Amino acid sequence: MIKDEKIEAFESTLQASHAWINEYGAKLGQAHPPLAFRCLRAALHVIRDRLPVAEAAALAAQLPMLLRGAYYEGWRPMHKAPRIHDANEVYQAVSNELGDGLGARPHDVMRALFVVLEDHVAPGEIKKLRGILPQPLREMWSSAVPSAAGDTHASR
Repeated sequence: MIKDEKIEAFESTLQASHAWINEYGAKLGQAHPPLAFRCLRAALHVIRDRLPVAEAAALAAQLPMLLRGAYYEGWRPMHKAPRIHDANEVYQAVSNELGDGLGARPHDVMRALFVVLEDHVAPGEIKKLRGILPQPLREMWSSAVPSAAGDTHASR
């Protein structure tokens, strides 16, 4: 008889992933977890595809294991995503990731991601990400989380 033992790593990543998705859904204003997950994955892919490989991997290391798999899903590290020049191109990238039946406004999809990342990712990693991302994404992040916009004079 096979004993039904649970694998702690799987149990903990399942709980952590649900917590991230539920928090993201609350920030998005979307209480349906499958849709919140779909939007979270799309937003993560938009960010991932605009990062250098090493920084994309550093961000992945901050995600729960289950979400890390969704983050890496379909990733082609040597493929260069189209450059983003303005907010409309960001929103188009989100729309492309979501495909038919968006379920949420692209602006809200990205805003909710930035808020959740600020809550869960190490401050040093956040600072690096905000410095590396293209200008339109940095501006979106700053407007979503203005208190973390990098005010160096606040600590003086």
